Amino acid sequence: MPGTPGRAPPSIPARPPRAGYPYGVGVASHRRAFPADLARAGEARHFVAWLGAAAGLPGGSLSDLAVAAEAALTDVFLSTDGGVLEVWSEVSGEELRITVGHPRVEARRMSDLEGILRQFLDDHEISSTRVVLVKGLGG
Repeated sequence: MPGTPGRAPPSIPARPPRAGYPYGVGVASHRRAFPADLARAGEARHFVAWLGAAAGLPGGSLSDLAVAAEAALTDVFLSTDGGVLEVWSEVSGEELRITVGHPRVEARRMSDLEGILRQFLDDHEISSTRVVLVKGLGG
């Protein structure tokens, strides 16, 4: 038993560290497509968090990005009937831009999406086919 005097803790086999994103996206690739299906929503949310962390967002900014991304993704899931959701990022200067796009958003259904994005992001853009989340990398 671990912690018992006179006994060594169980050994844990060493494993090589995993590089990059675990869902088949390497460090250089910052674009991914997901089925626009609530059953797969966790993958898209995790990818957005990974993009923020990989860009170097500090903890508080990463949390703000996660809240805004949750709202944007929920809006897409509520406003579409299937299809493919694309998520990609760009870093320019001191700014991270994450775009959530879907070609068939009929009408936005997330209540006060604009207000949520304004509260948690440094900037944002909303169009009929995409939402762009902008967060400064300086914190």
